[in-house]
Amino acid sequence: MTSMTYTDKAETLEFFLSISIWKWLISVSIFLSAVSCCLLKPKASFVLPRILSLVSVITFFSTPIKAAYQENILSPLDSHYPPIRFVNDAYSAYKQVNSDKSFYEKNVKKTDSWNADIKNDNYDTVVIIIGESVRRDFMSVYGFPVNNTPFMQSTPGITFTDYISSGPATVLSLTHSLYRFKDGRVEYNNSIVRLLGKSGYHTNWISNQGVFGGADSPVSLAGKQAEDYHFVKNGSSNKFLYSPDEKMLPLISDALNRKGKKAVFIHLMGSHPVACVRTNGHYDNFFRSREESCYIQSIKNTDALLDSVHGMLGKNSGSWAMMYFADHGLQIVDKGTSEERLQHSDKYQNNYDVPLFVTTSDMAERKVITAPRSGFDLIPLITQLLGISEPSTDLQCNLFSDEICNEERVVLKKDGSLIPYNTLPREEALQ
Repeated sequence: MTSMTYTDKAETLEFFLSISIWKWLISVSIFLSAVSCCLLKPKASFVLPRILSLVSVITFFSTPIKAAYQENILSPLDSHYPPIRFVNDAYSAYKQVNSDKSFYEKNVKKTDSWNADIKNDNYDTVVIIIGESVRRDFMSVYGFPVNNTPFMQSTPGITFTDYISSGPATVLSLTHSLYRFKDGRVEYNNSIVRLLGKSGYHTNWISNQGVFGGADSPVSLAGKQAEDYHFVKNGSSNKFLYSPDEKMLPLISDALNRKGKKAVFIHLMGSHPVACVRTNGHYDNFFRSREESCYIQSIKNTDALLDSVHGMLGKNSGSWAMMYFADHGLQIVDKGTSEERLQHSDKYQNNYDVPLFVTTSDMAERKVITAPRSGFDLIPLITQLLGISEPSTDLQCNLFSDEICNEERVVLKKDGSLIPYNTLPREEALQ
């Protein structure tokens, strides 16, 4: 329901296209069977229809009665009978999403309470690139067999090998990374965008993900807190089929050519399912299935974009820093079939395992950090990189070292509840 609220018809269609054709065929066959049963005249004896009707009634009520016995709650709407529960859950989710949307829009307008000061004027320019749906074990820089990250593998910088996203989907994850999360609450008036603006940086948000007026997500609302913002796909449905991230390069170039201190946020469409839509059906290497091959290619395309932005920064005479991370990972489904692909999930650790790569103008060699880091630490990561002092973000721990800063990391499930990351199983390794 969140995805439907914060996207348009074309992207909703992409969601339906990500469902296996066999699941659609089964659903259609069930519907046609039901229609056939209604149209056919019964020719059986008088007893058989009554027996079948009795079995149907018992089956109908057995699930809600069992649920009521186990949970001590008898609710006609939350009956655990799939057709009824589907409608009830969808309606409840719709109400919750709309309530959350009003809350976001109200609180994001409040004055921020950042208390920022620059300890060391580390870099004049900072570029923060937000990837989409990238699972790091599909990247060659993390050991994947297909070479799809030549830039990250060869460029002096820091590769974090154990960075996890805060959530399993874009809105849930970035909401808890781009805004201050304090005492179990997201402070929508305190975003990293406003913090950098308060620290003397001219802020610019460039996004290849849409913005739709009244249906702005907390992510696009964070973008609108920048002094300049550009949404390449501004609600035009015909732009949602194939819109490569390279379209943003002219806007990025303009932002980087601006004089003075600047912070540029770049939000990619990246590897968002359906992956073959992202690459226009093109891939250089076949791997297991067409869709998975496109997914690998989409990561390669993102790596090439990072290379382009890095080249622009290299022409800048000032000091600069560039950070790239992804909002969440994905799960492999329909393994071993021609339909094998990746989709959103919160079942495995792999659904949260994402890349984090940092490079700066003064780095001369490659470095690997194996210490565990989390999307909940994104704001402290950025402030430590830039030398910004803000009391509420000071972890008293060097995030750019192998120092263990947090023994137990937590992640958000789809319903917003927090669980320890280590309690999740790992999806079997790629073969």
